Amino acid sequence: MPKILTVGSEEFEFPISGENPGYGSEVTDWAEAVTTALETVQKPNDIPTTSEILLNPDILLNTPAAISGFSFSIAEVIAIEAKYLFKRAYTTIPDGNVVKMEVGFIEGFFDGVNWGISIRTTGDAGVLITINSSGQMLYQTTENFPVGATNKSLSIVYEAKVINN
Repeated sequence: MPKILTVGSEEFEFPISGENPGYGSEVTDWAEAVTTALETVQKPNDIPTTSEILLNPDILLNTPAAISGFSFSIAEVIAIEAKYLFKRAYTTIPDGNVVKMEVGFIEGFFDGVNWGISIRTTGDAGVLITINSSGQMLYQTTENFPVGATNKSLSIVYEAKVINN
């Protein structure tokens, strides 16, 4: 007696170990259905949730730097939908530990020459995010840490879904 496996609304009879052969086409159909279903979970060029510690932001005031894993192939990607969270943390006297956060949503497209993007943000971590013509996301700080601050850090968490050519 086969085991019934369901993918979406389709049911497939899957052999149980030790059963007689003859399920080749059923197994192939099941594998194709699973492959198709997984394409909606993560497609080629999508970026899964990724965390990165960024360079010392005091050095990057008004100077863009690459976010190493946050880039898109201009040969393959025509549209993006990305989310990010910047976290800037430091310690000062008398404030103690300070954390500034910013979440952003990026929608964009590549027209064959340049990227067009729209960014919606909430919060202010003192960081600007942009994209260059080769599909690399860049960041730059818009403010330095306070004088005398210690335990300084700047990090980003990001993920993206794409539409490929």
